[in-house]
Amino acid sequence: MKNSIQHIRAFLAVAHSASFTKAAIQLNLSPSALTVQIQQLEDWLGVVLLERSPRQVSLTAAGQNMLGPMEKLLLDLDNIVSGSRDLAALRRGVVTLAALPSMCSSVLPPVLRVFREQFPGVEVRLRDVVAQRIDALVREGEVDFGLGVRARMGHGLDFEVVWVDRLCLFVPADHPLAHKRSVKLAALAGQPIILTGRDSSVRERVEQLFASEELPLVPGLEANYMSTVLALVRQGLGMTLLPESADEGRGELVRVPVDHPDVAREIGLITRVGHGLSPAAQRFVELMRNANT
Repeated sequence: MKNSIQHIRAFLAVAHSASFTKAAIQLNLSPSALTVQIQQLEDWLGVVLLERSPRQVSLTAAGQNMLGPMEKLLLDLDNIVSGSRDLAALRRGVVTLAALPSMCSSVLPPVLRVFREQFPGVEVRLRDVVAQRIDALVREGEVDFGLGVRARMGHGLDFEVVWVDRLCLFVPADHPLAHKRSVKLAALAGQPIILTGRDSSVRERVEQLFASEELPLVPGLEANYMSTVLALVRQGLGMTLLPESADEGRGELVRVPVDHPDVAREIGLITRVGHGLSPAAQRFVELMRNANT
């Protein structure tokens, strides 16, 4: 039946007021129009809901049985509508994203701060994981979107470049290479380099760079997190190649550009093909894009 919610509201108005006249005024309807709506609802349900007499209107047994469920139905509907409007207006909601650890410790915190200031009712859940895990989380629908490197973008995933990150050499201030304007990979060949873990996209890129130049890569110490790698470098235990976004800005290390055309890596938005973002997630993505302009 068309407009069934309108008919249910009409029934509830009459049931609560025990008067067609009062209910018609409340609903801004004529008494005859209200009577038609009640009759249509009764015809649709196949039962009589109201006993009508010249003096009063009362509920039938069927009407009594229907009253509670119909009240709950309208309450649930009102909650759905109210919740949807809150989500659309970004008054509440949840944004879940997976991102590379280097992004979580560098470019994302300022974006998170601005987002929280603008939309305090929206919760953000951030998962810092390696590149391969980001793709899996997005594909499985466990996060709204990912922020990672370009990988095999088949299998239902899209990639949109948001940032360009470049590998740099990090050394202590007293290191012989600290005063160079730039350094070539050949100058690093044969020297121990502190590396990130083997499942890291940074480790993979470093290995690819040395292999492409047919240069020997000598692993020194190894750590899973870039913050740990930088701490080892600060202690004078070696040098490392990390993205420029890993720079913690503490001033204890020198960042030297690497003179090689392939040190840049694209960091992008990873989403599922055919799945739009929620209003809150879309706004978060817009803030990320603005942060890079």
